[in-house]
Amino acid sequence: MPPSLASRFRLDPEADGLELARRWAEARFAGGFTERLRAWPVEVGKGRMVVRCDLDDGHANFVGLVHGGVTAALVDIAGGGAAMTLLKPGEYLLSTDLNLRFLNAAPIDAGHLMIEGRAAYADARKVVAEVTVALPDGRVVVHGTAAIAIRRREP
Repeated sequence: MPPSLASRFRLDPEADGLELARRWAEARFAGGFTERLRAWPVEVGKGRMVVRCDLDDGHANFVGLVHGGVTAALVDIAGGGAAMTLLKPGEYLLSTDLNLRFLNAAPIDAGHLMIEGRAAYADARKVVAEVTVALPDGRVVVHGTAAIAIRRREP
């Protein structure tokens, strides 16, 4: 098996979160869970990240819709991504809470989902991001929030 991109993507402790998010977007797939989901950032800005998730049959539940666990993971990824863009060098983040409301079904044959995370609140220790998961036609499937704790790396 070829090495995953995760082994080549370096979390540079000297870079701030916005720079790391831009590098992730450039690399597209960073390995691990986001690569397995086929999700990657397509837009990155201070306090904002837009993620695209290309759908396949592995994202489906038993009735041919995108599994709710997939959309929950996407809320976490885009909310954490929005928080990531606010990190200072040497900081990292941990998700502490996810909330989501399922508003519409997402058919597995939709092709892809677009997920936008926006920092709604931020201070030195935490970020709360609002997240929408939408179909290609713009119809919102999920509205959620992700609470993110900011931590400093110990020397």
